[in-house]
Amino acid sequence: MKLVGIGDLFIPNDYILSGFKELEKLGVEVTAVEWKLKDFEELQNINLAVEHGGSEAYDPPQYILDAVIDADIIITEFCPITKKVIDSCKNLKIIGVLRAGYENINISYASSKNILVYNTPGRNADAVADFTIGLMICESRNIARGHMGLKNGEWIREYPNSGHIPDLPGKNVGIIGLGEIGLKVARRLTGFDVNILGYDPFVTNPPYGIKMVSLEELMRESDFVTIHVRATKETENMVNRDLIFMMKPTAYFINTSRSSVADEKAISEALQNKRIAGAALDVFDVEPPGKDYPLVKLDNVTITPHMAGGSNDAFLNSPKKLAAEIIKVWNCERSRFIINKDIFDNVIKNFK
Repeated sequence: MKLVGIGDLFIPNDYILSGFKELEKLGVEVTAVEWKLKDFEELQNINLAVEHGGSEAYDPPQYILDAVIDADIIITEFCPITKKVIDSCKNLKIIGVLRAGYENINISYASSKNILVYNTPGRNADAVADFTIGLMICESRNIARGHMGLKNGEWIREYPNSGHIPDLPGKNVGIIGLGEIGLKVARRLTGFDVNILGYDPFVTNPPYGIKMVSLEELMRESDFVTIHVRATKETENMVNRDLIFMMKPTAYFINTSRSSVADEKAISEALQNKRIAGAALDVFDVEPPGKDYPLVKLDNVTITPHMAGGSNDAFLNSPKKLAAEIIKVWNCERSRFIINKDIFDNVIKNFK
């Protein structure tokens, strides 16, 4: 049996080879091929095309097809696994994605061929949760603005939120989405003595300390709102203009998820008109936004270049997390990482 990993600019070949080394004990030949990209901008453009057009929006180069032709298992992060790739692999049994998103995989076609597809949910949950807390404090306490002032030779003591610069204890923090990232954010916040409000229609038994409320109540009552939901058709514009304008004038909006889940134009309008105190955004409708982008020009927002999930530990540990789940199939064990769970019984009959 052979595993072929497709390394990229974030998770290189050596991370894959090291992370899946345990499979060698089961007789699996572990190899990797480098997906040769010019730079991060090229990767970003491909990812955007796939996010909007699906896995078939990009045709992997021939050297990728050649490398995976005899693979039983393909591991990828961002490189699309299309119908063409699947058809070229006569022995393919498993496709593994080294992140939570799997829009770069032709799931329906893989399922029709009885190929299990795994993702790696929560692979960068710690990284995003840490970053989210950092943005909350950075924006509300003017850390980035003070830093830039000193860099420019300015000793700034007046800021857009002067008069209501907050301490965290006693404040209400609203968390939209209580998946792995949202729950890790909540866990970190317990040390700050805040009140945690939660909204997630799929959560019926929240952890102790989280008060579940309606989305409208969360937006009205929170001093900080942070959103952690997947970008889907159902979550598009989930936080719309009406909800944004329900926020307190002293409140802050944090987005380390995806830009599509909140109305960016409404956020910009609310910031311009001082309807909210500030925002901290790691994601944008247009990436990179450029220096003339409306949000970039505002003085009551902290912005970062889509980097919340980008810790070295997250990239290094993703292959190890996925390998531990894929190994279960040798014992006919199901995994919560399997996307197309309905075909598991069919696959397991002929796996070995």
